[in-house]
Amino acid sequence: MKTNSLFFLFFLAMASIYLVSCGDEDPPVVDPCDSINASYEGDVKAIISGCANSNCHGGTNMDIPEVSRDFTTYAGLNAVTTSGILVKRVITDKTMPPSGALSQANLDILQCWADAGYPQN
Repeated sequence: MKTNSLFFLFFLAMASIYLVSCGDEDPPVVDPCDSINASYEGDVKAIISGCANSNCHGGTNMDIPEVSRDFTTYAGLNAVTTSGILVKRVITDKTMPPSGALSQANLDILQCWADAGYPQN
């Protein structure tokens, strides 16, 4: 009888440890860039043209004078990518566009494009 009680206690302790250890597992981290091959011509240009209008991003009327506001070309957009302004305002702070933050899918595309070094492809 004593052996059965010890076996039962041992089994109960092991089952408790197993159940407790399984409950604290973190879900796997999924990097969206594993499935996104963002390019300027294929993805970014459409996102930018969809939210950047000519009143704000078609010239140099800028609150940051050292950077062009012309985002109609890769060269114009390149000024805000290399300075870090694009990531800061659009991805990190989500203050651009002023009409509201982009969708998570578009933010992921821009982040993957930034992570890849802003290729012009």
